[in-house]
Order: sequence, then structure tokens, then C-alpha cells
Amino acid sequence: MSIHLPHRTRLIAADMDGTFLNDAKTFDRERFSAQLEQLDELGIRFVVASGNTYTKLLQYMEGFENRNLIYVAENGAYLADDSGQLAVHPFEPDSVPRVYEVLDSLPQIGALICTTEGVFMPVDREETVVNIIKDYFLSQDTPVPAGMTAYDFVSIFYPGTQMIDSYDQVHGAPIKFPLQTLREDTYPILEILQRDLPASVTAMASGFGAIDLVRTGANKGTGLLDLSERLNIAPESMVAFGDGENDIEMLKVAGTGVAMGHAPQSLREHAQLVIGSPNDGAVLDAIDEIITVERARGL
Repeated sequence: MSIHLPHRTRLIAADMDGTFLNDAKTFDRERFSAQLEQLDELGIRFVVASGNTYTKLLQYMEGFENRNLIYVAENGAYLADDSGQLAVHPFEPDSVPRVYEVLDSLPQIGALICTTEGVFMPVDREETVVNIIKDYFLSQDTPVPAGMTAYDFVSIFYPGTQMIDSYDQVHGAPIKFPLQTLREDTYPILEILQRDLPASVTAMASGFGAIDLVRTGANKGTGLLDLSERLNIAPESMVAFGDGENDIEMLKVAGTGVAMGHAPQSLREHAQLVIGSPNDGAVLDAIDEIITVERARGL
């Protein structure tokens, strides 16, 4: 692997699931901690960029509090750092009732509502999510854990989820609707959503049968542009790593885009480099190479 860095690197952004995290949803923490020290010395910020909630990302990065990390959560709808929330981009209020109508027309999918105040799951989606659970674990060649409920499954990815009987019980401004489908249904459902949702809502596939609804104009790419202004870092000085279609905008913004080996062609065509698997620590290897290049350039 040889990463080409035409500009001095000042920011590294990495997607989590399927990119930075291995199949066990973890990473070499000791190695990354040592890398962070070197990145700090070189003046390079590290950004956790994911469709996950900020709460879930904090779980993934437990032990790295106050290590100068930045979070672009909810596919760019929520930005935070060690000081707290930097920006939030909720849906336009007028679009939310239509989103609910479209979701009600698709009872075969799982649906959650992430808001500025929590995560909510309609109880009438439980049976649907149980079927999706089986499909998810099948895709991982792993048996479904005995006794796992829909709530247990959802809580893995969205800790603190609250069950609701109606949309009236949703509190806070919606910032993302995470949807779950059977893998083979992902793109047919995506087509329906793109056809029926208002222009102010964007539907994007994020892997393993997941589809995220976000506010149009809010994505990981706009999250990086926001950070560009806040931190006075030019986009061409950014390196971004991703593996899914929801990473396309981020790779387009960054001066150097890197796709994982299993990434779809739609993402690869926006990457300057394709690397291996998170199970082999491919992103960590690339970070080591970036550090070597930047040290050779001198401070």
C-alpha cells in the first residue's frame, strides 16, 4: 500500500462500521492510542465519521475521552467534540409528517427515530425487526443469540432506545430515521423512499440492509466542510476512509479519499486508493503511513 498525499495532512476522518471497526466492532486500542499521540504532535485531527448516534460512537471510543477527537455522527447531522455539541441539523418540521406517512406505507421494514432528545422505536415494528435480526446474523455467519428480542438488537446499535405506541410520543427534533430491511430488499425499498419522500429528505443505503433518512444537504461531506471552516483546515488537507454509499460525499470533499476493499464501485470511483479489510487493521496501517509521510515533511 502506498498512499499519495499531495498536500500536508491536517485531518483524518474515518467511518466506523466496516471501515475502522473490525467484525467484532472493535479495533486495536493500544495501537490507535499511540497513533493519536503522534497525530497530536503533527497537528492532525482525527474525526469519527459515522451514521451511528453520538452516544453509540462514545461507546465505541470509550477510553479516548479528552483525546481531541471530533465526532461527525448521524451521517453529518450531529457534530461534537470534547467540549460538547458543535452543530445539529434536524429535519425541516414540515417534512416529518410526510416521513411518517411513507414509513406507515412500508410495514415490512424496521424504523427508528433519532432526535435531539433520544431514540424511539414504534412497538408495531418489533415483529418486523425480529425477522431482520435473523437476516443480519445470517449475513455475519453467526447464530442469533438465544432469547434476543427486537429491543435487544436495536439497543446494540442505538443504546437507550425508548419504545413508543405512537409518533406523538417522540420527543425532540428528528435528525435521522434509521431503517432496517432484509438485505435483498434494500435497493427496492430505497427506490420507493427516493420516489415518495419530499425533496428535503434524502434516503441512503449504509450497508447490511440499513437505510438512513437524513435531511437533504446533511451528510458526512457537509460535516467535513463545517469542520473545515471551524478549524481552518482546507478540504484538500483531509484524508477520508469509508466503505459505504453514505461515505461518498465525504470522500468527494476530502483531498484524499480511501475506500475499503469490500466497498461498492459507487464509492471506489471517488477514491484515490483502495485498501484491505478492517479485520486486518488496514486503516491503522494507512494512518502509520500518513504519520511516516508527514514526519518526513517535517513540522
